Amino acid sequence: MLDNISTKFYDIMFGDINTNIPMSKLETKVLHKVKLILNTPSSLSQQIPVLPAMLVRLLNAIDDPDTSVRSFVKIIEQDPVFALAVLKAANSALYHRGDKEIVSLNRAITFLGLSGLLRIATTLLMAKVIPSKPIYYTMFGKQIWLHCVHCATLCELLAVEQDENIFDAYFLGLIHDLGKVIVYDCLSHALAEELSSLPGTTVFKKLMTEMSVSISYLIAIEWKLPKIYCEALKEQQTKPSSDLATLLYKANQLTELYLMVDKGIMSDAECDKILTKNAIDKSVWLEFTHKAPAIENSII
Repeated sequence: MLDNISTKFYDIMFGDINTNIPMSKLETKVLHKVKLILNTPSSLSQQIPVLPAMLVRLLNAIDDPDTSVRSFVKIIEQDPVFALAVLKAANSALYHRGDKEIVSLNRAITFLGLSGLLRIATTLLMAKVIPSKPIYYTMFGKQIWLHCVHCATLCELLAVEQDENIFDAYFLGLIHDLGKVIVYDCLSHALAEELSSLPGTTVFKKLMTEMSVSISYLIAIEWKLPKIYCEALKEQQTKPSSDLATLLYKANQLTELYLMVDKGIMSDAECDKILTKNAIDKSVWLEFTHKAPAIENSII
C-alpha cells in the first residue's frame, strides 16, 4: 500500500542528492553522536518536550466518560489568552463558513461541534511543542508540522468514512511524526556545534526513516498518553493491524502522496492510479485537497 512514497518525502525535505557520495568525516562524527543520544533512554528523555498542561487536562477529560461538554469549555477558559486564540482560529476561513462571528466557546461548539473545538485546541497546543528556532523551523520544522496537520485532517476524514472515533484519529495524526522533529532537532544542534550546515545526505535520510517512528512511540510513552495512541504508534514500526493504526498508516502515506503532487513530482493522473489501486475513496481525497491549502495558510 503506497509503500514507495515515503523515501520521496525526505527528498523533498532535504533535496534529492547523489546516493553514491560517501559521508564525510564530519558527518560520520555527527551521525555517531546523534545515534548515541537517541539510543540512550536518559539522553533521549531530555530531548522530549514537556506536554502542555492544558492538553493533559483536555485528554484526561476526553478519557472520562462522565465529562460534560461544559467541562471542556471551562478547561479552555482557564487561560483567557489561549481561549481567544481558539476563538480566532474558529473564525478563520479554515473552520468557519458562516456570516456571523463566533464570539464564545459555547457558540463555537454549536457551529463546529465538540470535536471541532477540540481539534482547534489540540492543534494550537501541539504547535507549541515544535522547536521554533528560525532557521530550523523554516527549513524543516514548519514542513513537518504542516505534514502532521495534513495527516491529522486525513485521519479525521478516513475515520468518518470508516466509523472510527474522529478525535482519536485526528490527534493520532497530529502526534505521529513528532519523532522526526526530535531527530532533526538533535541533528541540527549537533551540526551547529561542529559546522554551520544542515543535514542532507542519504545516511541522514536513512537515520530519519529508521529512528523517527520508534521515537514518536517513545514520546507517547513518556507523555503517558492513553494506550490506544501508544499502541497505534507502536504498530507503525511493523505492519499495522488494528483499525486505528491502519487508518494512521494510510493517512500518512496519502499525505506524503499529496506533497509529491503539490511539488510537481507526481502527476494527477499518476496519483489517480495509486488512489484507485489502493481503493481510496476519491471523495475523501478531493475533500482533503480542498482543505489542504487553507491548512497551509494557517500554519505560521
